[in-house]
Amino acid sequence: MRGKTIVHSARALAVAAFFLLPGLAQAQIDFGVRGGYYSDAEAGFLGAEILTGLTRQWFFNPNVEYVFVDNGSLTTANIDFHYDLATHAPYSFWLGGGPAVLFNNYDPPAGCRRCGDTKNTDLGFNLLAGVGFWPRQAIRPYVQGKVILSKNTEAVLGFGLRFY
Repeated sequence: MRGKTIVHSARALAVAAFFLLPGLAQAQIDFGVRGGYYSDAEAGFLGAEILTGLTRQWFFNPNVEYVFVDNGSLTTANIDFHYDLATHAPYSFWLGGGPAVLFNNYDPPAGCRRCGDTKNTDLGFNLLAGVGFWPRQAIRPYVQGKVILSKNTEAVLGFGLRFY
């Protein structure tokens, strides 16, 4: 049953991407890198993102994050959208969200002969808020807080740089 849910979700995301592609082909696409901390996993992460405007204030921000957990691996793939709040200042605020897929692979405890790796794929939803600095510059630093609502809810604090 869980596999069917993942397949249906992947198909829905593919259909959404199909309708977004014509607009993205004409839009400016920025690249970014990010790092920070996942509170529940108690580990740091590194990630990469792209950012493109859909309208003047709506942005499409897909990203991938690898979390450095001690006993396995955790990777998230996120399809986020956010809305920039008008500030007319050297910084910008945004609020957003989007679907997430969490790939967990936990190693068995040391010395356990009958234990196998635990691999889980979980679907979630991101809620995020951030502040970016120097919004019209070629290099733009930002800070973002995110909550991933899933089977194992995570609070994430991230710092990043976006490049034109």
